[in-house]
Amino acid sequence: MASPLLAPALAETIVITYRGIKNGTNVNNPIPHFPMPNQLVSVLIIFGALSLVPQNGQRLAATVGWGFVLATVLNLYEPGGKVASTNTIVSSNVTAGSELIQGTTSATS
Repeated sequence: MASPLLAPALAETIVITYRGIKNGTNVNNPIPHFPMPNQLVSVLIIFGALSLVPQNGQRLAATVGWGFVLATVLNLYEPGGKVASTNTIVSSNVTAGSELIQGTTSATS
């Protein structure tokens, strides 16, 4: 008997692939318009983790899986999401002996 998580995992993969082809957001990929590997790996990780739920909780795990599919369709979740750039300004005042040393550092990640 097939796992109840198989259908939402396939649906998630299809939604990601369809969106990449239709929107053209992945034009710079090695294979144009197809999803990036990190998007497919994120599906594998999420549904792989859900498959670790014991047998008597598989219906709940499948419901959570369909929730991920629905969130992807509604643009509430983006598999393989993007890392947000953060600009952090650190200001420090250090007293060394009798003089005051001031400095500002800008760090970007």
